[in-house]
Amino acid sequence: MDAEPDDLPLIRCAVYTRQSVVRAGGDPALASCAMQRSLCTEFIRSMAWRGWHPIGEHFDDQGYSGATIERPGLERLIARIQDGDIQRVIVYRLDRLTRKLTDWALLARVFERFNVGLTVVHGAIDAEPGSLARLQLNLLATFAELERDMIGERLADARAAKKARGERAAGRVPLGYAADPKTKQLVIVDSEAAVVRWFFTHAGSGKSTAELVARANTLRLVEKNGKRGEWSARAVLRLLQNPVYAGRRPDGAAAVHTALVPTDLFERVQAAIAARKTRATRSRGKIDEREDPFLLRGLLVCEQCGRTMTTSMSTALTKKSAAKALRYYRCRTDGCDGGQVAATEVEDMVLDALRRPQWNWPDSAKERLAQLASTWDVLWPQNRRRALADVFETMTWRARTRRLLVRLRGAASHPGTDETATG
Repeated sequence: MDAEPDDLPLIRCAVYTRQSVVRAGGDPALASCAMQRSLCTEFIRSMAWRGWHPIGEHFDDQGYSGATIERPGLERLIARIQDGDIQRVIVYRLDRLTRKLTDWALLARVFERFNVGLTVVHGAIDAEPGSLARLQLNLLATFAELERDMIGERLADARAAKKARGERAAGRVPLGYAADPKTKQLVIVDSEAAVVRWFFTHAGSGKSTAELVARANTLRLVEKNGKRGEWSARAVLRLLQNPVYAGRRPDGAAAVHTALVPTDLFERVQAAIAARKTRATRSRGKIDEREDPFLLRGLLVCEQCGRTMTTSMSTALTKKSAAKALRYYRCRTDGCDGGQVAATEVEDMVLDALRRPQWNWPDSAKERLAQLASTWDVLWPQNRRRALADVFETMTWRARTRRLLVRLRGAASHPGTDETATG
């Protein structure tokens, strides 16, 4: 006997879409996140007889590569899965979800942990948690990663060929130039070129950067973004040191575009800038807040003085140093001997408390910790910090015994669980 529609269990379906870049002449089904969502939603509605229902929230990642799972839309989707709000994920193609096999393994583990099914519309692949359809999905993930690697190799070869010919491959278009719509090569914009030549002429005559900034803002010279009278010393130096204006590529190699200033003037300006330097320049790769390696930044408290411990490194925090340099948490309060602790030491204690909860913690807390532990590997560092703050009310460092004291949120309602030492 067939089930009546009202007897069907409601299966809440979330549509995930991703688009890295827009390419002319590509597959129209992948032209935009909106198009992918439309096709997936139509598929869900065709499965209404099975109780499938699309939720209203959008999980879109416009402009994000499939080479990483660090995407805001995907992280929101995982959070909703973790909360138990979603029973099925719908994607148009598997490579919209990921193009990396190791990332697919992490996502598959999350889907299985929370009993969430996955449907790939293009190819009509319908996988339930733990089913043999995962074999087909694993194969698709393998080919998606292969395709990504091949695309990367082709792009690298194309860039190398353009570089050998002295052509522009990509990058910001500097003041004084525009990119030709067809060839993408630099062509001169006369009105902007006059501004560039003005800077080089006056810099070559001995004017300092500060003088150039003051005069340029008085004359309200235009910048590339269209603003007037808002020049800074950094912007002027960046302009004067750009080898593109001397007819070269950004790396200094010969280029095919027309120079805006003579080579001798460009070299004279570089010599003048170098002569005024009072210290060696240091190049630092800025680190995104989402990649901050300090898991307990703003969360770890010194037991002796009750103040938040600060972060410290053996070198400046950059993309390169984040993973290798020694890191510490220190108490800098005057008169407090809270000292310091190696970041890896105390962070390992936090992870131990997360993954091995105490026997007397309430079951609800243990379940929250288990859910967080299961999705830990796919979270950005900043979201890991936010999740820890949601679970633990305090994390206190006891320097005398080198132990970490953690207090669960809402522990006051569970006697005997308000403070636990780990380490």
